[in-house]
Amino acid sequence: MELLDITGVGPVTAQLLTEAAMANVASVADADALTLTSIRGIGPVSAKSIKAEAVRLVGITEPGPARDLGAPTSDRERRGKELRKRAKKLHKQAKQQSKKAKSAQSRKKRKRLKNKAAELEKAARKARRKAKKLLAG
Repeated sequence: MELLDITGVGPVTAQLLTEAAMANVASVADADALTLTSIRGIGPVSAKSIKAEAVRLVGITEPGPARDLGAPTSDRERRGKELRKRAKKLHKQAKQQSKKAKSAQSRKKRKRLKNKAAELEKAARKARRKAKKLLAG
């Protein structure tokens, strides 16, 4: 099954999910709503419906991670490494935003850029934690 088989996921959303280390339907079913909403372009309502559809497609009848259905360890390692890479990229973007904020002329722009940097850093921390969990388990 491909990500495009999920109702509500088009080519753009499928690309965003892939960039967020969710390359298959099982990984989307395994993700929590908070992880899905951290992806740019996916809101809380979309995240809930995408996850529900992914869970239905995978056929999970009991709550629990999709990886219990036999996802290979190497897939978990690959996802963990992709998340590490994403965390580094987000951290780099946060540093760039912070640097821009220091040179901004208006107070309003500085504040907006600082907030964006903080948001990116928060996403980077979240990705690092998830990668650590995937690689440890």
